[in-house]
Amino acid sequence: MPMFGIHSALRYEIVGEYASLFLSLLILVFMVLTKPRQSKAFSFLLWGNVTSIVATVLMIFIVEIASNTEYYSRSSFTILLIVFLVLYALILVDTFNYINLMSERRIQRRSVIVMIYILVAVIYFSGAIYQVAMKNFYYVRTDGIDLTHFTRYYCIAGIVCATICFAMCFQRRSTISRIVMRGIYIVIPLEFVVLFAQVLDRNSIFSAATYTLPFIAIYLLFHSNPYDEDTGCQNVGAMESRFITNNKMGRVFYLAYIEFPQLLGNSRNPNYETLTLELADVCRKIERISRKIHLYRVNYGTFIAIMEVKERSDAENYADQMRDILEDFYKTDIDHIHYFLGVGGDSRRFVAQGNKWTQFFMKYIKQKYMVDGQNVYIFANGSDFRAYDDIYNIEQTLADIRAKMDPDDDRILCYAQPIYSVRKESFRSAEALMRLCIDGRMIPPDEFIKIAETTGCIHSLTVIMMHKVCKAVEDLSLEYDFDALTINCSTADFVDKEFYKEIMDIIHTYNVDQKKIRLELTESMMADSYDAVKYNMNMLNMEGIQLYMDDFGTGYSNLERVLDVPVQTIKFDKSLLYKSIEDSRVEDIISYMIDTFKKNGFITLVEGVEDEKQKNYSINRGFDYIQGYHYAKPMPIENLVKYFKKK
Repeated sequence: MPMFGIHSALRYEIVGEYASLFLSLLILVFMVLTKPRQSKAFSFLLWGNVTSIVATVLMIFIVEIASNTEYYSRSSFTILLIVFLVLYALILVDTFNYINLMSERRIQRRSVIVMIYILVAVIYFSGAIYQVAMKNFYYVRTDGIDLTHFTRYYCIAGIVCATICFAMCFQRRSTISRIVMRGIYIVIPLEFVVLFAQVLDRNSIFSAATYTLPFIAIYLLFHSNPYDEDTGCQNVGAMESRFITNNKMGRVFYLAYIEFPQLLGNSRNPNYETLTLELADVCRKIERISRKIHLYRVNYGTFIAIMEVKERSDAENYADQMRDILEDFYKTDIDHIHYFLGVGGDSRRFVAQGNKWTQFFMKYIKQKYMVDGQNVYIFANGSDFRAYDDIYNIEQTLADIRAKMDPDDDRILCYAQPIYSVRKESFRSAEALMRLCIDGRMIPPDEFIKIAETTGCIHSLTVIMMHKVCKAVEDLSLEYDFDALTINCSTADFVDKEFYKEIMDIIHTYNVDQKKIRLELTESMMADSYDAVKYNMNMLNMEGIQLYMDDFGTGYSNLERVLDVPVQTIKFDKSLLYKSIEDSRVEDIISYMIDTFKKNGFITLVEGVEDEKQKNYSINRGFDYIQGYHYAKPMPIENLVKYFKKK
């Protein structure tokens, strides 16, 4: 139906424009409601959709004027056409930018993209200026205005843009995900069909579909955050979006982590459907506490609630009501499903970096406070946040160290503790000890080694330490007389059957005698991967690398296993030393083991000697080497010159 009262003989069918406008408005509403992640790609999609709405409204207005010349003015009508062409150009730019964001390599070549922009823009607007000057865009007839040349012009521009986009994506298809390329293979050919159809059709205007439908497809495929059909909660993507948006806007909010440990990985439970309905009921009850609570499902059995409140008292009130709901669920459920409810401090304690805030609950709070078979409710305090900040900083630093793999990384500090030879009455060796430096603060091994092992960074630290120790040995060997420096290795190192090759490659990089490099490993390392560990030990031993059995006597000791591997030195743990001094029965066992090892050709070393009494005891029991604070504390490795004799 025309917008104006007077009918004209020339009419354009614009149902397609109205349908596209409706769909664009609908998608805009969905974008607002579902809160997708606010990425750079999404910003192009959002503004492209808004621009398409304005352009479609303008096109409908242009067509109505073309059908009713009573309201026609050449200058005003020409301005409307030019404005539409500008909007259409913006839509093409948004589309072009979005498609280029699909390839990281293409993003890195911004100069190429800018050159293409300039070239296409010059051609597009030069042609438009020429058409306006020559009055070729439209023709005024007695029955209306013929817009055929105008629609053909911008549709051809759309065809050119689609061709360029398709060519660039095809060229970079190895850097674009498979599902994205499948979408491109479907959507762009459909674009060609619709654009060519618009070029050939003189009686209908439906070009809005050429830019509205791609935006809709992109949103549905890559940005929509559908609600979980079982529990009615949004997913993690929506949760991250709300968190980041609130953080950017300076809103204070609290987080509640809800987990049902018995349900994790339990989607095949025979009571799955019943449990799902019960969980959905729990979710609705939690949401009904307040409109300021937004609940999200992380996985089956895990939920996170964002409570948009400023005061801690309000958060505690909401958390208490959540606990009551979870307690009712526990009591009424036939399986008595336990729950864990952890509530975090206000958002000012978090940073919108990665997923630090979810890790705080899942890695720290849960591990610290969760008790199997019990319901747990905890409101995290300041000390929890400070402790996790330290852990998080260590994790990020270790990840960066692993990514760079710089042998000279100054965040890895190489310390050493001299080892005293009882027979020679001098320091003949030293144990290399790793330290981590973050923002000028020294981190001891007991704080970062376990984190390095759980995050897969420990091998990188071993490699870097090996480089630093080899360099230190190379420098010390020029002027000082010593036997060797030892390096600690982890289980993750020795279970890799190629580990010995990597060690030897590093040693051969430096001008050192490989016999001056020794490795320490704990007996516990052989518990689960005995064959792989023994293989590396045998290969290293064949290369002339002496091996130490560290922490002997800490609970894994097995004489038969120790005798079965090529270890030259047995390093007794300090706990065994302390017990033997206090308990004569342990003393007898220690004396027997020392004699047994010596008879079988082993060297014995005791660590943790801190006073004169322990020193005399260790010497009287026949230990070959002694290590501990009584003789020397750990120091920067270059300070070993104070303990080794010059040649």
